[in-house]
Amino acid sequence: MKDEPQAQQEQNPAPTASAAAPAAASATVWTGERWTVDGIEDTPTGRMARVELPSGRTVDILLSALPSGVQEGDILGIQDGPDGAVAHILREETQARRAEAGAELDARNARGAALPVNADGEMTL
Repeated sequence: MKDEPQAQQEQNPAPTASAAAPAAASATVWTGERWTVDGIEDTPTGRMARVELPSGRTVDILLSALPSGVQEGDILGIQDGPDGAVAHILREETQARRAEAGAELDARNARGAALPVNADGEMTL
């Protein structure tokens, strides 16, 4: 995938990910592309996951096209296959990233440091 401008958003981009995911996918070090599930929302076309790609671009994908049980904040490992891309939830990496973000927030709270807020009202960790 080539890099796109930050914060561009699309509906149902190709490739979409398959719901099939082997249980061992998170037990090994993942060397492929990673996507982050930024949010899950109900839309007129069904439940959608807003996914952030490595380029920073976000895309909307039908939740049913992702592995069962996917949640906001999950890291997805993407692997090209003969029938298209396949997504795997990288559980260990997701847990590590959540722990890291929690530790950073705790450290900032302990220092009494305010999080920087951009013009859109979003905080940057």
